[in-house]
Amino acid sequence: MTGKTKLSVPSSVKYIVFGGVVALMVHLLNLEATSHVNPRYQYFLAIGSGAVVAYFVGRMRESWIRRTRQLEEAYSNQQREMEERKQVEQALRQSEERYRDLFDSSADMIQIISPEGKLIYANQSWRENLGISAEEVNGFPMFDIITPEHHPHCMERFEKLLSGGSMDKLETEFITRDGNKILVEGSCNCRYEDGKPVSIRGIFRDVTERKQMEEELQKSQKLESIGILAGGIAHDFNNLLSGVLGVLSLIKSSLPEDDKRVEILQEAHDTCMQGRELTSKFLTFAEGGTPFKKCISIVSLLKKSVEIALTGSHIQCDYSIPDDLWEVNVDAGQLQQVFNNLILNARDAMDEEGELKINAENTPFTAVEGFVLAPGKYIRISITDHGVGIPPENIPKIFDPYFTTKNMASDRGMGFGLSICYSIVKKHDGLITVESQKGMGTSFHIFLPSC
Repeated sequence: MTGKTKLSVPSSVKYIVFGGVVALMVHLLNLEATSHVNPRYQYFLAIGSGAVVAYFVGRMRESWIRRTRQLEEAYSNQQREMEERKQVEQALRQSEERYRDLFDSSADMIQIISPEGKLIYANQSWRENLGISAEEVNGFPMFDIITPEHHPHCMERFEKLLSGGSMDKLETEFITRDGNKILVEGSCNCRYEDGKPVSIRGIFRDVTERKQMEEELQKSQKLESIGILAGGIAHDFNNLLSGVLGVLSLIKSSLPEDDKRVEILQEAHDTCMQGRELTSKFLTFAEGGTPFKKCISIVSLLKKSVEIALTGSHIQCDYSIPDDLWEVNVDAGQLQQVFNNLILNARDAMDEEGELKINAENTPFTAVEGFVLAPGKYIRISITDHGVGIPPENIPKIFDPYFTTKNMASDRGMGFGLSICYSIVKKHDGLITVESQKGMGTSFHIFLPSC
């Protein structure tokens, strides 16, 4: 029987006959017990009651069979639906895993945040760059990893997206868990449901190294242009000074030694010699300032430079230099000039009292580590003072020629010292960087290739 099959006549007759036979047999067995009743009525009663019982038993059996088949069919349909649901869930899980793997394998920093500014999702690159674990991501305040000075800018863009605006490019600065700052750029867009914003998706890329390289390239190009100009001026000026010095010597030799004019000529001679010293600084930027390198240990040169530069001050120097520091291929005279300029700046920043820290260490670099250094072995020399520090707006300009915050009329106000340091280190295939906070001191780091 299938569907809503009704009880057929042959089946009913079969159950009636079966019931009648059973009733008759029971009646014959109990004939003596019912001998006082009319036998005819006994037969009819037994057969009728048996037929009725058998009919209802048959109907119940048919109902049981039909219900069992319905249950079996329902169970089969349920099993099929469950299997189909499992397949759909598995497909969704596989799709989710594929997209998660795709996002996590991306070098870009991918994030999803709620309209309240809380993180909903962040991929592996995002977490690794910022030092935040996967367990912390959900509900993490997004603005906690943006530097305070970039909050107004980012908040303005955030509100613009929530109100239906668009954004092509965003540049900002993130703070990692260990306090480092990384420059990022990327784009964001807002997802809506029923006209309401539900999430903001962003893709960012760490451009810190690229920005550093761009800044170093700009500095190099700027100093190269100045070097070409300075070289030409220095040669022409030297020729003029040579002529003036020759005339002064000739006049001086023609006068008696006790002549008062000899003293005046000597002052003029000394002034010309100071001019020559200035031209030598110009030549540092030109090809004429190419260093004559040789392999030396930097330790004695560094300590000697510190001792000379700190003479007469109350500054104490704390050295941290390993015994196995690699030797470097440098021009000792030019490098001493670098150390002298940096230590004199530190001396001025600390008002000639306090503690100066000199650290040196072996630092191998690989291409993966970025920076603007070729892969190889370097030593890093760090000169750290606890002075007034450098304002953030001045840091990009400190290596520019003639940039100074000192009085230009003073002997130390030429504004040429750090630009000379930069040029010398650059010509040694090295790198000089600075870290500073106003009121918290300054650290200059010099990277020099080892022999």
